[in-house]
Amino acid sequence: MSDQRITTLRNRPTSLAVALVGLLGAAAPAVHAYEVWVTDQSDTGKESGGYLHIYDGAKLAADPSSAKLVQTIDFAGAIGTFCEEATKKAVRRPHMVFFNAKQDHVILSFLSGHVLFMDAATKKPEACLLVGKNAHAAWPTPNENMAITANIADKKFIRIWTDYAARRYWFDPAKDVLDLTAVEGGELPDTAPICPITESSSRYAFVTLRGGGLLVIDVTATPLKVVATLNNHQIEPAGCGGIESGGTMYINSGGGWPVAPLSYYIYALDLTNLPHSISAKLVSHREGRFADSHGMASVGRYVWSADRAGNDIEIIDTFSNLSVGSIDLVTDANRDPAPDLMDVSPDGRYVFVALRGSSPLTGDHKDAHNAQGLVPGVGVIEVEQEGRSGRYKGQTTVSNLKDGKETADPHGIAVRK
Repeated sequence: MSDQRITTLRNRPTSLAVALVGLLGAAAPAVHAYEVWVTDQSDTGKESGGYLHIYDGAKLAADPSSAKLVQTIDFAGAIGTFCEEATKKAVRRPHMVFFNAKQDHVILSFLSGHVLFMDAATKKPEACLLVGKNAHAAWPTPNENMAITANIADKKFIRIWTDYAARRYWFDPAKDVLDLTAVEGGELPDTAPICPITESSSRYAFVTLRGGGLLVIDVTATPLKVVATLNNHQIEPAGCGGIESGGTMYINSGGGWPVAPLSYYIYALDLTNLPHSISAKLVSHREGRFADSHGMASVGRYVWSADRAGNDIEIIDTFSNLSVGSIDLVTDANRDPAPDLMDVSPDGRYVFVALRGSSPLTGDHKDAHNAQGLVPGVGVIEVEQEGRSGRYKGQTTVSNLKDGKETADPHGIAVRK
């Protein structure tokens, strides 16, 4: 079962078309070397630390089960000391990882409240900022001027200014922190921010909320300004997945919280009337199913959406906004992979997905077990039909054994050229 193929909702292409696709794929030039970075949230120190694992992307794609790590960084080591000296607090739970547009710097957010900036080539830390009790996600804007950050615990949105060339990173608590409790109430019952993302102009941040709804924040304004909202009837709670494709922003709503133990909704946001208003169209849902929408990726003209509970990847055609199929990730080697965040190889031929394993430390409802899987690791999907389908190749395993128990919990993942 390791050679899983898509279950389509439309007829398969003709044999001639398949042959042509095969010939074109064989003629495709080799991609330059790239890396796959994945965070493991499990502790490596006393209530602290975590791992950053780095793989050779081409080798991982070619044979996932035999792929070896190129490098592992223990955040309870020298980088942990760097952060603790800067903030007087130990780092814990490396949750998200993103690269800036030039991919020469990496940003890691920790649930301990830290945002870490590192040189991506040397792996040396340049700054470690404490933004509050929590830093769930720190998203680098495409123009490389900011890293917008969600602090769930304090219900705050933070704008960190970034000057990668000068290695300077800073924020002013008086000007760059937006207290979201100011807009809480009524149809925005809980404004804890989950995942922020900007569109290509780097002006507007789209912020999903734990209690449902969405805020659009003008991140170029000082003070920061909410310019448009959607309420909890228009956007379901607790989304953490967003991707812009063809000028449309796609976001999700997922599970793992008391307000929504299980939840799977995908929305297309119309950006044409910003800053005056925004509208959302529901393009897919899995109501009544054991489903949990989380990670998303843009693959050609298609949006891929991970179902963390349902163990598959849904594929949505952005031309029609219709679901055209799904990729089953269940294999004999891992009957419950729990796919989470995803990223795409530079040539668009492979998608890499974090698989949570048996000990999820975040995003798992205690009764639903929506994020709990079996074997932690990184799954590899070969892209077919320019993103309309895919073939699951299997996974490499991530491990952190403690007293004979597997504690590894892969979550953040990003691809670097």
